[in-house]
This record gives sequence, C-alpha cells and structure tokens, in this order.
Amino acid sequence: MASPTGSTVHRLAAYFTEGLALSAVKLWPHIFSINPPRDVVEPIDDDEATALRLLDQATPIPKFIHFTLNERLMRAFEGKDKVHIIDLDIKQGLQWPSLFQSLASRPNPPIHVRVTGIGESKPELQNTGARLAALAESLKLPFQFHAVVDQLEDVRLWMLHVKEGECLAVNCVLQLHKTLYDDTGSSLRDLMCVIGSTNPAIVLVAEEEADHNHHQLQLRFANSLKYYAAIFDALNISLPEDSSERAKIEKMFARKIRNIIAREGTERHESFSQWSRKMKDCRFKNVGIGDREKVQSQVILRMYSDSSYSVEKIEEDGEALCLKWQEQPLYTVSAWAPMDIAGSSTAAQPD
Repeated sequence: MASPTGSTVHRLAAYFTEGLALSAVKLWPHIFSINPPRDVVEPIDDDEATALRLLDQATPIPKFIHFTLNERLMRAFEGKDKVHIIDLDIKQGLQWPSLFQSLASRPNPPIHVRVTGIGESKPELQNTGARLAALAESLKLPFQFHAVVDQLEDVRLWMLHVKEGECLAVNCVLQLHKTLYDDTGSSLRDLMCVIGSTNPAIVLVAEEEADHNHHQLQLRFANSLKYYAAIFDALNISLPEDSSERAKIEKMFARKIRNIIAREGTERHESFSQWSRKMKDCRFKNVGIGDREKVQSQVILRMYSDSSYSVEKIEEDGEALCLKWQEQPLYTVSAWAPMDIAGSSTAAQPD
C-alpha cells in the first residue's frame, strides 16, 4: 500500500522503505541490487530550489527561520553604518529581502551593506546577487554582493573579503549538521575556526531540532519516522493529496529520509542541547534570543490559518526558539558569538 501519492502514512512508508532498501544494498552489496532513484545518484539543484520556494508558500518553516533570525540580526546591527553578512549557503537569498526592507526603513539606514554568498553553483550565485542588487537599488541601499563559489569545507578566510570597520554577521542556516559525518568533530571545529577568524559580531544558527545521528539503525529509524510524520502531517493540512507542489516538497524531504536511514552522512541531526555543547567546545557563547524575536515568530504563525504550529522558548543550555508542530519540535534558531580570552562574549546580550 506504500505510495508516494497516497495518504500521509502511505507516502511515509514509501520513502522509508526506499531508505531501508538502499541501506540493505549498502550492507549486503553481493546479495541485493537495486536501481536507486535518479535524484540519489544525481541530486538536482533546481528541484531543491523549487521545493524550498513551495515550502515557503505552504508552511511557516522558512519564514520562521528567516524572519526570526533577521529580527535578531537587526538588533546586532543597531547603530552600525557598515554591515556585512556572510551566508554559508545563500541559495536564492530568500532570507534577505525582508532584512533589506527593515534596514532601509531605519531612521539612519546603513551607508554600506555587503552580502557574501557561498554556494557551489556559479549561475545560481550570480542570479541571486543580481536579484538582491536590484532590490537594494529600489530601496536606495548602497549594496555589494560577493560570490564565493566553493564547497563550504574548502572556504578560507581570505575568500570572504572581511574588511575593518564592518559589523559582520555569519548566517548558518541548516549547515552545521553537514559536518557531523566526521565523528572526530574536526570538520565542525575547522568550520567554526574559519567563522571565528572573521571576528563576527553575531553568528546566527538554524538547525533541525532532531536526534538522527545514532549509529543504531533502530533509533535513527524511530526518531526520524516521528519527526517526518509531523512534517508530512503539516503538509497534508496545507496542500491537497493530488497537489504537484506537495509532491515536490515531499521529494525534497524524501532525500533527507533516505540519507538518514542509509546513514550517508550529510543528514545527521542533533538537538539544541547537543549543539549548545558543541558550540561551547568551539569557544562560542550563546548571546540569546529575546522577546522581540519571539513576538516576530508569533506574527509569522498568525499568517497561517492552522493553529497546530507553535513557538517555544528554550532556556536550558542557552536561549533559543523552537518551532513545533503540535508537540513535535521541528526547527530551532539561536544566536552565538566568539568568546574573548576572558571568556565573555563580544556581542551584547538581548534585552
């Protein structure tokens, strides 16, 4: 009965079965043989870009991440004339139009706004830079875009063109978990070392609030099934069963499911408490999420008729905001800054 076009349960069964099949082939290659889906062999960037746009229209997930982090960023940029954002995976730059509008509406807008976008697709980066430049021009914001075409793990400080006198922010949206394939932790430490070397005023982090990094298949399967059942339930409320938009979004999540079940590496997720320990080990301090950010996130949720979404403030292991579907945590956002030698932070705590 499993089918990617059936009910929510049938769709989940189809994609988890696919993941189990790939896992079986990986474990016993001389016994089992299958032809994996085309997007497993050759991931298609355009498909994911389309799916992200559709997810933004159908659910509050991207807006919760973008608008909440932007609200925190506006406080970090208060009174700053020159601002610079390094986006570790800018894609289409969906996060930045609302920030540009907020900056332009300040009584004294910044005299210098720069975005450094990192990505592996040069055409996508060029298109994103052109769109942001056109928007900035319409808002009369002085703007520069700097593209860094490379894999994130190969990015070095000299590529980022950090300049003195800028208030610099680093945006890490759904990126840090990609370092968890390295059980030694050196991949994460190397990335955080590069981030720290930019001397950022603030580092914005968004991650799945999940526990999908167990070595045991049973635990990964159970935890990810509960997590994605909530995601698929939320999509079921927003979009009809026969919706092509829903199918595109679910295929994006299906790639993550397959990756988690077959433990391919890039989709290993951990909870905020685990990330908090890792950030502190990398010499970063939580600089808090305040009431302004929580109010902003609640405004986003009121844009959607379904009341099953909620936002909860986490205060253990540092402050964060968590988006939940019913009782299932989905995504958490938080703010960090490097510690100085004395162990205090270079960024101010929220009001």
